[in-house]
Parts: sequence; structure tokens; C-alpha cells
Amino acid sequence: MRALPHPHLPAFFSEGGALRAKALQDYLLSLREVYVRYAPLPPVRLFVLSEKDWRARLPYPYGLPFQHAGPEGLSVYAPLTYPERLLHRLREVLLPLGPPPGEIPAFLDLNLGHEYAHAVQVAWRLRTGARWLDEFVANYLFLLGLRRARPDLAETLLAWSEHLARLAPEKRRLSDYERRRGGLEGALWFQARFTLMAQALWEKDDDGLLLALLEAAPLDRKRGHRLLVERYPELREWFRGFGLKASPGGASSPRQAP
Repeated sequence: MRALPHPHLPAFFSEGGALRAKALQDYLLSLREVYVRYAPLPPVRLFVLSEKDWRARLPYPYGLPFQHAGPEGLSVYAPLTYPERLLHRLREVLLPLGPPPGEIPAFLDLNLGHEYAHAVQVAWRLRTGARWLDEFVANYLFLLGLRRARPDLAETLLAWSEHLARLAPEKRRLSDYERRRGGLEGALWFQARFTLMAQALWEKDDDGLLLALLEAAPLDRKRGHRLLVERYPELREWFRGFGLKASPGGASSPRQAP
């Protein structure tokens, strides 16, 4: 394992991954510059791994970027190359929509920033324990970071979100999303819908939601849900469209599957 030292975002990579690791490190550092204006952040380690090194260290299927918080600190993981089996699955899901707005590997690289936003959530105590709510907040944080640091990439993300929002998964309830039902198509559709709503909130309130979230930290599912619908009453009906019937003052949002 080789390394690109950095006090805030050290990168570790498999053989042959130096240029890719440096590019992803620079990308995430551009987002970090935005986030640290609001609150301190601990170091986050970046790993760019070959399939062999990934399988030797991680229990997850090789390919999709992800974030991990453990005793050793916060980390984000990306593959050295995207396996053809993953790209084929994505092409199959996207086929009914026609030509996508960009290359799939570039879209997956872009979404490493979403995983970094999850690390920011953990550091700022903004995780709620409800998967749908954590993903909604992460999408907002990610979009806000791109808007400040890389407006060009923000437009790319929105173009992809408009495209993916045209998918038609069978399962569209937040309770299904909470339990990871609906497969890849459902996951892409929910992320797209969350991102488009994050854009609407950003247009209306700029960074107002982030400031409110930081003031309310630490969050749990009830506090996070209440903050959203009290600050943006239009979200009540929007969430209800996903089958969320609980009110902030009543039962909590869908329970997370064990």
C-alpha cells in the first residue's frame, strides 16, 4: 500500500493508483475547504484499492464507493477501477432512459463526494439513525459543497439526478428504502429525488439548513425530521408522497431494519 500524506485527507492506494488517488484526494479537499468554514473536521482517510486489496481488507462487494466510521477514524473507499460487472448492472438499469448525461465511471467518481459528506455528517453529529433521513441530509451537504467548490460538477450532478428521477422503481416508499428493498434502481431513484429537493432547498435558503442542522446537533430521527418540516412546511406533503405518515410530534420516522 502506497500513500499520499496530507494532514486532513491522507490517501492510500494500491499499485498503479497514484494519479487516480491524487485526483480524488484533490476533489475531496476542495469539498473540505467549504465544510471547514462551518465547523471543524477531523482527518478523513481515502483508500483507492485494487480488487485484490479491497477483498483482503473489506467485507463488501468490490466497486461502489462508500464511507466507514470505525475506531481508527473516518474513511472513504473507492475502487482503483470499476469492475465491468458493476458497469453492466448500471447500464441495464439506465437502458430504458436513453443516453445518460455522462460516462458512468465519472458519475461514480463524482459520488465519492457524497460518501465524504457522510463522513462530515458523522463528524458533526448529524447522523440520525434513519437511513432515508441520513441520505437526505448527505445529499444536501454534498450539493452545497459542490455549489461552493465546483459549480460545474454541481450542474453535472443535477443533470444526472434529472435523468435518474425518470426511473420507475416498483418500491417507492421510505419504509422500503429504509430496509434496502427495491434494489439498485430504487436506490438511484431515491438519491436523485433527494438531490433535486436539496437543490430546491438551496435555491430557497442557501446554507440556512446547514446552519440550522449544526445548531440542532446532535440529531436523532425525531429531531431531524421535525427540523426539516418546521423549517420547510412544503416537505410535509413531499415526504407524504413517499409513504411517510408520521408527524414530528407523533411516531418517529420509519424504523431502521436490524
